[in-house]
Amino acid sequence: MGSLGRRQRRGLTFLGEGLSKGLRHPIIPWLVAVPGLLVLTHAYPLWRLLQRALSGEGENIRWLLETPRVHLALVHSLWVSAVSATLALVGGLVLAVLTTQTDLPGRSILRVLFLSPLVVPPQVLALAWIQWAGPVGYLQQGLRWILGGQGSLWSLYTPGGIILLLALFVLPIAYLTLVAGLSRLSKQAQEAAQLDGANLLQVWLFITLPLLRPSVAAAAALAFLGAWGNFGIPALLGIPGRYLTLPTLLYQEVINFGGDGFGRSAALALLFGLPALFFLAWSQQPQAGLDPGEAPPDPYRLGWLGWLLSGILFAAALLVILGPLLAMAATALLRAYGLPLVWSNLTLEHFRLVLFELERARRATLHSLGLAGGAALLCSGMATILGYALTRLKARLLALLSFIVDLPYALPGLIFALSLILVWLPPPLPGLSLYGTLWLILMAYLGRFLALALQPMQAAWRSLDTSLEEAASIDGASLLQTFRYILLPLLAPALTAAVLLVFLQSFAELTLSALLVTSRSETFGWLIFGLQQGGYTHQAAALSTLLVLVLFGLAAGIQALRRQVGQP
Repeated sequence: MGSLGRRQRRGLTFLGEGLSKGLRHPIIPWLVAVPGLLVLTHAYPLWRLLQRALSGEGENIRWLLETPRVHLALVHSLWVSAVSATLALVGGLVLAVLTTQTDLPGRSILRVLFLSPLVVPPQVLALAWIQWAGPVGYLQQGLRWILGGQGSLWSLYTPGGIILLLALFVLPIAYLTLVAGLSRLSKQAQEAAQLDGANLLQVWLFITLPLLRPSVAAAAALAFLGAWGNFGIPALLGIPGRYLTLPTLLYQEVINFGGDGFGRSAALALLFGLPALFFLAWSQQPQAGLDPGEAPPDPYRLGWLGWLLSGILFAAALLVILGPLLAMAATALLRAYGLPLVWSNLTLEHFRLVLFELERARRATLHSLGLAGGAALLCSGMATILGYALTRLKARLLALLSFIVDLPYALPGLIFALSLILVWLPPPLPGLSLYGTLWLILMAYLGRFLALALQPMQAAWRSLDTSLEEAASIDGASLLQTFRYILLPLLAPALTAAVLLVFLQSFAELTLSALLVTSRSETFGWLIFGLQQGGYTHQAAALSTLLVLVLFGLAAGIQALRRQVGQP
């Protein structure tokens, strides 16, 4: 007992020393409110979800283990996620090598084209592909005319269609991760191997790929998680095709809840979130990698082969990226679905309808503008304070704070939405009912996208020398004055990028809205999904076309700001 008491006292002393170093800092009064808000928006809802899943003397877990539909959905999700992640990894590696390690003609344009699915919401991507390669899509019509066949040549409402679209959706994630790894390669190792007589293939097999292994593993994991947690694509293609996956099963369980439905949904969410939890725990471990700053390898000269590969890639981009988006725009311009694409059949009536007459569109747009704008401002403000704390202070509990921030973003959005439902239905306090209101959706956006805003703000704080604050303090400036007149002007580009990033992700999101919206709180992303599901294809295509134009403009602005603050 005596040794145990001494160990406890040493532990408390160790914790107190870690806290005291941070608690002396003048930013602490500004930081006190942030953990309390994180408990409300992050930690407590997820704790309630875990508590509900494990309640009922194991009945919920037993239902999870014994229900055939759960097993079928799990197998389907594993299959489509693994195959789509593999395709994205292979495609991302080829694109990353060709666009960063060679003199491929048009590589800058190709990079923009293949990164565009990162901007397009998944439900819009699925809608575009339905217009492009669906039963009466332009691609199928063209091939039937060329081949002289009748009937449908293929169906998107199958596992193959889901895999294809999920692979396109996560391709940019794999590509960017691999580009980051390739940018750290040193040309000295490759030159040494070539001096020893190794050819290009041997250099790649025995030098480059082993050095790139951590980036390949990270790209594979991120692509798998992106496909695993996606709801829009399996919902628009899998539900009509009766191909059950974990996201669609969880959605159906929640909206059809009754009796112990919430307990079963919580248990299902626990299963659904396990891969994200494993990845988050793995990502917290120190990862071996190449040191930045080494000279990159000289680009390989492809000669005539480069023009051939560039032509193939541009054709592929036209087939899988530009074609679907143009088909969606064409559908929005046609008077009626299935008419030939000729001048006499074109009209702007559908755009006029959604812009000026459709009350649901006006209401959903105002809701999403307010929610996305509010979430962007709140997330960026909190990320500014958290970024300062995480980069400047040395308190050991800040690592736990960072984990709490990352958790809702790492988990699939449906899980976080369900956790908020469990907190606010029924209301925890009499008279305080947030379920079915815009306030609960705003809380969901704040919880999920805070980690997104934190990334550019942490990078910006790391780039600022602490001597600026020390000099201002010596001159008698308070912390508020230092921040207002010195730090904030330097942080402005990163702060603006954080605002735009959160706005870009939240304006047309679907996974949170799928469980949280009601007829009084409809959002823009949910409206597009509902119009397509309800058969209003032209209106859905018109709204999606306008949305894509706006989102591409915002993405261009974010990229310009990232260049200004020195981020890739």
